[in-house]
Amino acid sequence: MSNLIVEIDQGKLKGCEAKDYHGGKFFKFLNIPYAKAPIGDLRFKAPQPPDSWDNVRDATKEGPECPSGDMYFTYFIGNEDNCLNLNVYTKEIPKDDSLTKKPVMVWIHGGAFTTGSNKSDMYGPDYLMTQDIVLVTINYRLGILGFSSFKDKSLDVPGNAGLKDMRMALKWVQNNIEKFGGNKNNVTLFGESAGAASVHYLMLSPTTKGLFHKAIIQSGSALNNWSWGKNNSAEIAKVMNYKETDEKTIFEKLKKESAKSIYNGQRNHKEDFLASKIRPFGPVVEPPSDHAILTQSPHELMQNEGAHKIPVIIGYNSKEGIFFELVRRTYPDLQFPHDLEHDIPFELELHNDKEKAKEVAEKMKKLYFGDEQCSEDTIEKVYLLKGDVNFVHSIQRTIKLQLKHSDQPVYTYRMSLNGPLNYFHRFALCKNFKMTIFFTFLSKVSPIMRNYILNTIKNTPKKDLEGVAHADDLFHLFSTFFTPSIQKGSQEDLYIQRFVKLWTNFARYGEPTPHDDETLNSVKWIPSSLDNIQFLDIGPELSLIENVDKERIQFWDQLYDEHLKV
Repeated sequence: MSNLIVEIDQGKLKGCEAKDYHGGKFFKFLNIPYAKAPIGDLRFKAPQPPDSWDNVRDATKEGPECPSGDMYFTYFIGNEDNCLNLNVYTKEIPKDDSLTKKPVMVWIHGGAFTTGSNKSDMYGPDYLMTQDIVLVTINYRLGILGFSSFKDKSLDVPGNAGLKDMRMALKWVQNNIEKFGGNKNNVTLFGESAGAASVHYLMLSPTTKGLFHKAIIQSGSALNNWSWGKNNSAEIAKVMNYKETDEKTIFEKLKKESAKSIYNGQRNHKEDFLASKIRPFGPVVEPPSDHAILTQSPHELMQNEGAHKIPVIIGYNSKEGIFFELVRRTYPDLQFPHDLEHDIPFELELHNDKEKAKEVAEKMKKLYFGDEQCSEDTIEKVYLLKGDVNFVHSIQRTIKLQLKHSDQPVYTYRMSLNGPLNYFHRFALCKNFKMTIFFTFLSKVSPIMRNYILNTIKNTPKKDLEGVAHADDLFHLFSTFFTPSIQKGSQEDLYIQRFVKLWTNFARYGEPTPHDDETLNSVKWIPSSLDNIQFLDIGPELSLIENVDKERIQFWDQLYDEHLKV
């Protein structure tokens, strides 16, 4: 289709044709503005509705990222002008109202609220578009540009601009997605890591009701303490080397900085990734206002009323904490957790009571290390601790509180598939990490070397360790700049199709296994209940399991029941 034109509220768009990894046809419309460019007086502020255009807009090329550091190589990328864009992928463009409207899936990328984008080199649609859905991938503002939070109400920068971008994108979907064959009344919001926490935050906001109807939360939650930020004018002044302490002065100086200088300043903030410390750049509780998105803490909201009462898939990978190794190799001076007091979550407020903190740290040591010491020799147990503190317990807690308050189905899973597409596992545990990253970089600029590089990575010696690292599920839903071509009928293809069918079935029907399917081992994934929390174990085969990580979860539950103040 050489002249693929769709008219939306803002004007006409020219798209183009593409092929999924099985050779099926779909259409893509890229770099569509869903809000005004966040520049000038709109910088750091809540997004505004997009402008219209008169001529046909070329939507065949991807737009800019929101300013940040490259997720793998940290160099500056992005452009504020039109970074609030989204991509739409669809298998069919309606010519009239007779076309059956398709389920819509809206993807929110992860990246610790400081990095990431909707670019297809990390979130290629090739796998998901084998199914008859409409896929939307969005950008949102990151770091200081997306999560500045000033107490001075006159500045109108209370925080959460990045979350408000997501809300604006969902409004755009409601207004326009039917032009691409999507059903605005059947929208599934899904994300991973900070993207998953964002999905949960949006579920907690009364301002987003009706903008989406199902949610998939992968390895993240608004209850994960790494997903919280704080009023951060002092931190901003520090990283930007400002001497001033007055918020108005800080804000006026910040407005005049280039996006690159803001990013460079942000890099001056040394992330130590300790549970005992709150991160400066992330979602915050806002004072009530017309555009506030979150006016109560996630803990308070989940404890008292839960999130939106909609069908949910929520889960995590079997050894999320392996990701700590990847972070440790990226930040060589990152502190090894010899002192477990630093791994006590800050929300428990135990760090002002040194004796109590020491007592809790001793209990943690006994649970995770027994009579052994926390060292390189017990690194696998370190991964388990890091995974529980940063991901697993808060996700399990989210599950229980959602079940407590919602009458809608909650499907729970644990991914244990340590297969050929688990690249974060391989990157984290390979013995020649620098060589692997170097080759991965070359693959980004020299596609000819792809097969050689992938074989090199595959054959690079690595630690023999079972378990699925944080983010390894992504490679079964999206193609990336370094994943290989997938042969139809191969083992990799089977694993991809399992994920894709479970996720898209849920988007279409509200349940992941609505009918017997050999690809899904003919398993019936039943919703959990407070009396019977059953996880779908997504491994080489699919099976339902109970009491997942029970002993460790009970330890943390007891600790939170005793010390968390809601």
